[in-house]
Amino acid sequence: KHAIPDGHPLLLGVVGTYSRTCANRAVAEADLVFYIGSHTGGQVTHNWKVPRPGANVIQLDIDGAELGRNYPNSASILGDAKVSIRALLDDLAGGSALSEAYADWRTQVTTLIGEWWDSVAEERRSSAVPMRPERLCADLSDMLPEDAIFVSDTGHAGIWTGALIELRHPDQRYIRCAGSMGWGFPGAMGVKFACPDNPVICFTGDGAFYYHLPELETAARHRLNLIVVVNNNSALSQEMPGVIRAYGQELRGDGGLMFRFEDTNFARMAETFGCTGIRVASPDDLAGAFETALNADGPVVIDVVTDIDALPQKPWS
Repeated sequence: KHAIPDGHPLLLGVVGTYSRTCANRAVAEADLVFYIGSHTGGQVTHNWKVPRPGANVIQLDIDGAELGRNYPNSASILGDAKVSIRALLDDLAGGSALSEAYADWRTQVTTLIGEWWDSVAEERRSSAVPMRPERLCADLSDMLPEDAIFVSDTGHAGIWTGALIELRHPDQRYIRCAGSMGWGFPGAMGVKFACPDNPVICFTGDGAFYYHLPELETAARHRLNLIVVVNNNSALSQEMPGVIRAYGQELRGDGGLMFRFEDTNFARMAETFGCTGIRVASPDDLAGAFETALNADGPVVIDVVTDIDALPQKPWS
């Protein structure tokens, strides 16, 4: 994500499981897929379904062990990405004819991009209360400083932000804390220690935030002016579909307690640790809360009350 800034007409977005469906569709329909510095693992290929086995694949990597490890490559290139791509571009100096030949494909790609943005347009503009996560991501994209470092937790936080957070400036950066859920907040603290002059914004869910909540004391003690945005839907929402499916689409008694929490006010909790806490219950309140957080001299938790029934789009495959 953010190999190039959002807004480029050919930017399809992240592929795989934490993705935009338009990206997966384009990879699946492409005549040739060129992986540059990607190990083509399960997540970036949506469990090796995109592209499908047998696709025409070129892979460039500096580690020879990665070449052809997951797909039988049509061609493998061992080398440094920047040096190798420059050499390829030099060989394709007469690429204007190729560009004309693939005009129809570019049109197809831009159509896929437009269809995907249309599919999320209503939610991104929604004024619903509780707030839609799509609206939360759209508003954050508009408010991010040009030198912001955006740190996302894994799970649904990574899916929402991977697909919907737009990074429009070349000096912005995006880091997803893959692996153990909850690592986003302490990971963002490490980013702030490493880059004290950059605004650092952590995006996490309420379920993930519980994992390392005591680190609020550490952030307060070091006066880290870090912003933590909590997508608080009072649930481990990523677990909901699987649990409900396991019970034949009908939960009985207290079955919802397997993934639901009581309403927790993380803003109030943050204040007990010596941080600034702001609760956002309406989309209209987010801009003021974010401006306050940017100008604070210590850690700020923005607790955003969101819709428990809002789930990300499923990856296309």
